[in-house]
Amino acid sequence: MTLDPLLAFQRQVLDGLLDEDALCVVARGLGLNRILAELARVCATPRALVFLLNASDQDEDDLQHYFMQMRSGETTDEASTVHIIKNETNATLRARVYRQGGLISVTSRILIVDLLNDVVPSELITGVIVHNASRVTAESIEAFVLRVIRQQNKQAFVKALSDAPETFTQGFAPMDKTLKVLGLRHVQLWPRFHVAVQNDLSRVETPVVELRQPQTRAMIDLQQAVLDCLSAMISELCSTTKLLDAETFNVESSLFRYFDSMVKRRLNPYWHRLSGRARGMVSDLTLLRRVAELITTYDSVSLLEYLDTLLLSAKSAPGALPGPAASWMGTDSANILYSVARARTFVRANEPLPESTQATLRTLGLPDNIVPVLEVPPKLEVLANILNEIGVLNHAAVAKGADSGPALIMASSARECRMIRSYLSSLHDYVELDIPQQYINDKHSGRHPKMMVNLLRGFFKWKAQATGIRGNSSQSQRPGSTATGSQNQQRQGAITGSQNQMRHAPSAKRRRVRGASVAAGVRGPRAQADVLEQESSDLANTIAANDSTDADSADDADEYLDSDDWTPNGFDEHFGLLPNAETIIVHSYASERNVLTALQPTHIIMFAPDAAFIRQVEMYRAHSDRLQQVYFLVYDNSLEEQRYLSAMRREREAFERLIGDKATLVVPLDERGTMASPGSRLLQTVANRTLRSARNTDAMEPATVIVDVREFRAPLASLLHAAGFRVVPRTLDVGDYVLHDGLVVERKSLPDLIGSLRSGRLFNQAAAMTRHYTSAALLVEFEVNASFSLQTINGLTDTISPSAISSQLSMLTLTFPRLRILWSSSPYETVSIFAELKQGQGEPDAERAVGVGQDDGAVERDSLYNAASVALLQAVPGVTLKNYQILARQFRSMREVCEASRSDLEMVLDAGPAKQVYEFLHQAS
Repeated sequence: MTLDPLLAFQRQVLDGLLDEDALCVVARGLGLNRILAELARVCATPRALVFLLNASDQDEDDLQHYFMQMRSGETTDEASTVHIIKNETNATLRARVYRQGGLISVTSRILIVDLLNDVVPSELITGVIVHNASRVTAESIEAFVLRVIRQQNKQAFVKALSDAPETFTQGFAPMDKTLKVLGLRHVQLWPRFHVAVQNDLSRVETPVVELRQPQTRAMIDLQQAVLDCLSAMISELCSTTKLLDAETFNVESSLFRYFDSMVKRRLNPYWHRLSGRARGMVSDLTLLRRVAELITTYDSVSLLEYLDTLLLSAKSAPGALPGPAASWMGTDSANILYSVARARTFVRANEPLPESTQATLRTLGLPDNIVPVLEVPPKLEVLANILNEIGVLNHAAVAKGADSGPALIMASSARECRMIRSYLSSLHDYVELDIPQQYINDKHSGRHPKMMVNLLRGFFKWKAQATGIRGNSSQSQRPGSTATGSQNQQRQGAITGSQNQMRHAPSAKRRRVRGASVAAGVRGPRAQADVLEQESSDLANTIAANDSTDADSADDADEYLDSDDWTPNGFDEHFGLLPNAETIIVHSYASERNVLTALQPTHIIMFAPDAAFIRQVEMYRAHSDRLQQVYFLVYDNSLEEQRYLSAMRREREAFERLIGDKATLVVPLDERGTMASPGSRLLQTVANRTLRSARNTDAMEPATVIVDVREFRAPLASLLHAAGFRVVPRTLDVGDYVLHDGLVVERKSLPDLIGSLRSGRLFNQAAAMTRHYTSAALLVEFEVNASFSLQTINGLTDTISPSAISSQLSMLTLTFPRLRILWSSSPYETVSIFAELKQGQGEPDAERAVGVGQDDGAVERDSLYNAASVALLQAVPGVTLKNYQILARQFRSMREVCEASRSDLEMVLDAGPAKQVYEFLHQAS
């Protein structure tokens, strides 16, 4: 398969990148990966050494695929390829690859270590291509790499590409900051409304049929309930925290994933001041946004299972009050959400069903006291009609001798693809149930797709398993606390009646309750949880009683695809080559980027809207005339449509703002005529002033800091280098940073600190540092713009608890009196701390720092890293911090220490300590 030629605007983008170093921002779907591949083809020559940064695994696979296709052309050098360097590539092989030249895709952490260790021949570097440039910040490793390369080779070019214009409009002057970090002065913007793009994509009209499918009444109620919950929570967050702007943080913006990071970025500096309820609501916003997405992408059974999972996870232990994470479940809207989600899946029979119906339900593995509703997503029914229409058109085309390609269905996720495949594979397979007349209406009927029945059976089996887990937990915590069946039925009837009354209450009253607080109707979540628990118990008993039902019907209960009719001898019947006119292919938008070029479909069905794929279809239509029809499916007046329209508007507004910023862009240059990275000059000024005051001289060599190679994932090493320190990467066994031969620092972020204290690893690290260095420090470093607080105000207590972080830190300082704890509000503050600690001190010896701790390898690992054994050994009289390592080398366990004779102990320890140890272990009780 040959590659399609570049469109005219793509050629202009490529030429612009080849002419000058610039940041190129392209709208999604306009072929940025193809532009990257063409740029890589130009750089993939042994006569150049070009690095590709920030490329994902998918990007690297696409590049290799492009090069394989390019080699089929006569103008492509057979030696042109992309070399990929991962963590598995050793230093010797990396050095050989660097010397060979060409295009090299390497992780930023590996490249910066090789640059600082002079493994990379800096004089041979031709340039750097930065993919996904929107992720590059002043603290990122990519900024570190670019700074070092520009210092070692000022002639190297830098080309940056991105297809995320929205990220360059968030915050204060984000594009200016990105340009300074990249060291670039020029910006190239290519939105969809660019004149050149318009001319290329509008030359041939794309035949599109837009099908706006109305939602069911249940879907509308679910959507409104979620919006009410989101509105109430956002309003309460804005009013209680006083930190969020109601115009920016609204319901419309909460439908996008960037909303979570935007809220956390705004609240992070004040996180320790927020109440537990406010922090819980921030997490709940993510859950509610997910629920809003699933209303249009999940089937009714899967959505109910997801909601019940949230309910079970938020339910507190027996006898406890509901936590803050379950606050939104106390609203009237939450009750409506759960009741409607269940009503569109199944209803309980008010009176016994006919015996034949009960027998059929038991045969299917379902409880015999329910009436399945199983609302099918309306889009699936529309999809079936579209495929029938395409089949008629294809057969007519084949009869006329015309070429007809496959039909391509594009879905939003892999799960949605499985749902579509399952529905189409069992399109004409239905289950008939004899339902009493009072249950027959527009929503309830006795005819259900086999796929939905299988999903409902899997849901009840999951409910039975959840009942067993919760039941065992409840019995272990509250033995004997059971309720009679009549009490449960009365409680269930009361809750059901209150829900119905709530559902049909006057709208004014409902709005007044919702607007007051998210906590309105706080009894709701406990009642819903009780109903769910009792319902699960009843269903578990039903499922247990029907364990001997048809095995085939239970095997595929958790699967979308129905395989009841599969037999080993039926391979030829199910598999084989199909003509293109009868082929249906289902793909997700994220599964493969070049699906249109690879499959060459004649009919495309967009099961969910996606702006980037629409542009890919336009480019495919511009290259080929095979495309006959595009079907665009969207739920009318739905959150799905709102997300699509809002995404298009946000992208357009982002490009319009970038165009305005580009017109007024002012980029300062340093004395060498290159861009100065933001913050680097300030860091250099602070560090140099501190060191110069100590040495009393203006001309001085840069201070040296030895950094463990594993620490290059953090921004501190980059900021130290930006401040003028000489960073030496080495593999250290003890500590993370060596400032001089007598001082070592172990850096811990807050999550790493908590994990190290709980596992006991920090105690072993502190023991090694205090044993080998005169001064040892534990650096607790917080993130930039994060709350500079170890615990919240409500989390501070006056009692000592072994599980509390403050208590564990106290035990650490008592165990190691020479260990100092340094608190830093950000990596920028750490640079100033290191500059002060370097005053009046010599430079560290790299070889000595690498050798420290390597003699401990003879000690048994179980004794070194088993915190409980070490603590027990140190508690024995006569054992000190200086001699317990000797005992650990000689004896592999505490049992061997106890069984050792006095003479054996004296051979290891001095006579005095050996006597104390022996008498303590062998004295009579």
